[in-house]
Amino acid sequence: MYFDETAWVAIAFILFFVLVWKKGKKALLSLLDERSSLIEKELNEARSLKEEALEELRLALQNQKNVSDEAENLIKDAKETASKIQEEAKIKSIEMIKRKEDQAKQKILSLEAEAIQNIKEITSRIVIEASKTYIKNRLDDKEHLNLISKSSKEIKSSITK
Repeated sequence: MYFDETAWVAIAFILFFVLVWKKGKKALLSLLDERSSLIEKELNEARSLKEEALEELRLALQNQKNVSDEAENLIKDAKETASKIQEEAKIKSIEMIKRKEDQAKQKILSLEAEAIQNIKEITSRIVIEASKTYIKNRLDDKEHLNLISKSSKEIKSSITK
């Protein structure tokens, strides 16, 4: 059997790959195994990172819900406090108005009593002066002094009562 050059090249090529495969098979397979284990390790790490990220997302969503609930409670409490303060202010203003009215009434009553007292004093002075003038014109000096002192004492005692 005669092989031409092309056949010999093909045989040499095949022998080359067979020899390279026998010698390099372990190295190539270990290289592929290393690469496979590296890829598997990266996939496992990616899975664990994904799980951690999902857990962080779940915690963040839970925290957001808690913060939202807390904010709603704070707003509710603030509204309740504001309404209580408003009611207290209303009650205090009503009480203050009532106190001011009572003070004004007391002041009016005191001014009325003072005015009545002033009118009594002025009236008594007028009565005394009118009596003096009447007595001077109608009575003599002795009777005049007696009546003046007597009536002055009576008027003063009636005023002070």
